[in-house]
Amino acid sequence: MRILVISAQELFRQSTQAACLRYGESLVSVRLSESVGQGLELAEQFQAEVVFLDLTRSVEAGMLAIEQLAASRIQRLVIASIDKASIDLMTRAVRAGAREFIAQPVQDDDVHAVLRKARQVLVPALADPGVRGKIYVVFSSKGGVGKTTLACNLSVLLAQRSGVGRVAMVDANTQAPNVAPMLDLQPERWLRDAVEQYRRLDGDMLRQFMTPHESGALVLAHSSENPLGLDFEEDQLGKILLVAKGHFDHVIVDTFPVLSSLNLAVMDLADEILLVTEPVVPALRSARHNLQVLKQAGYGPERIQLVINRFSRFRGNVPIDLVSETLDWPVHAVLPYDMHATIAANNGQPVVTMFPESIVAKGIGELLDRLTGQSDVEPTPPMSLRDRLLRLLRGY
Repeated sequence: MRILVISAQELFRQSTQAACLRYGESLVSVRLSESVGQGLELAEQFQAEVVFLDLTRSVEAGMLAIEQLAASRIQRLVIASIDKASIDLMTRAVRAGAREFIAQPVQDDDVHAVLRKARQVLVPALADPGVRGKIYVVFSSKGGVGKTTLACNLSVLLAQRSGVGRVAMVDANTQAPNVAPMLDLQPERWLRDAVEQYRRLDGDMLRQFMTPHESGALVLAHSSENPLGLDFEEDQLGKILLVAKGHFDHVIVDTFPVLSSLNLAVMDLADEILLVTEPVVPALRSARHNLQVLKQAGYGPERIQLVINRFSRFRGNVPIDLVSETLDWPVHAVLPYDMHATIAANNGQPVVTMFPESIVAKGIGELLDRLTGQSDVEPTPPMSLRDRLLRLLRGY
């Protein structure tokens, strides 16, 4: 459910956003606007399905905005609010096109009641998320933990299982993009091309900007030659992801390892967030900070899957149970250390195709099974050092 909050009051914006994120009956994506003019433009770019509009600072401008929002071709629920409500004001708002009116200060119960109504009155696709694709965001605020490697391998394996043209990968790492070289691609069109055309972007145009991979996945790559040459805005990238979600069964998004407002906006659109870390103290400290911030923003274990990468059982390594206890978060997947992943990356190949029988490839497959609901298997514990040495001696 795409939600927009328009208010000049920071308290209204933040409290409404927090209430929406605490709504547990449906996935939500929330955008904020400080002005009516910006909000009207954002409502169309974001294709907002629910709009909370605060009339406190300017009643007349708010009434005109309600009329425009309600007249949009997008099926939409407009909710008005003001600090001092009256029967006359509420009547005017309803006549202008508002479907609901909530009091201030904003209460969770009021917001949740509105969102329940939205699920009933909006298009069936909103109530049945199965008719849309799913967005998986792969994130870590510490570089070098294998985030991009995991994103690329998930995309390739998912494409192999799903078929040609049904899986999209978006390189949203705006500072150090690596998807194209990691998949040995030579794109002719880039993410910046899609951003330049985001206002009129549709599924057909988006596919023209993407580069096909031999697995069947389509990749929207970012230029590694000039990673800082384009300042992405949240709404532009959000529009691209929404178009991809509507035209692909699965969308994998790689991100820049910083907990920025851009990445938070991307996470708002995600069905699943994979937070990747390693069982070493610096990486775990970073992961703990990330999880604390995201938990305060309303994200829980049902949205964030914690993935421990490059795990091994050598003495001194942090065991998985201690990782979960330290982070105060359940571990959803454990991927073992495997030199095959390094060899594959150095050759511009996914490990799931170059070494499909490797222990890390099998671990990625099990993770994908759980993400797509194809299997309920528990995370496979990594092999012992003895077993791994025997495996190497046998030549695989």
